[in-house]
Amino acid sequence: MDTGHVDTIILSPEAEKLAQELAVLDHITVTQAVTRSLREALARRRSPDSATRLARMRAVSDRFADIMRQDPDAPSLWQVNEDLYDEQGLPK
Repeated sequence: MDTGHVDTIILSPEAEKLAQELAVLDHITVTQAVTRSLREALARRRSPDSATRLARMRAVSDRFADIMRQDPDAPSLWQVNEDLYDEQGLPK
């Protein structure tokens, strides 16, 4: 049995392309590029800044929902979304 290191196969063509591009730019292997990217993404999500930002977003969302519930004639969240974004999800 071969005990040498073999890169894991990435089944998503897009992920494979992105990993290869990053590896070339950073002069590292695809495995190193994926590992570094995952570490960085997890560090960002675990950071206190991330938790603070999420808490602020939830507070804004809660205030908005409260305002919407107070006015029976207020548009639904679906209507607000329809008014702000086109069918591709881009701002109008």
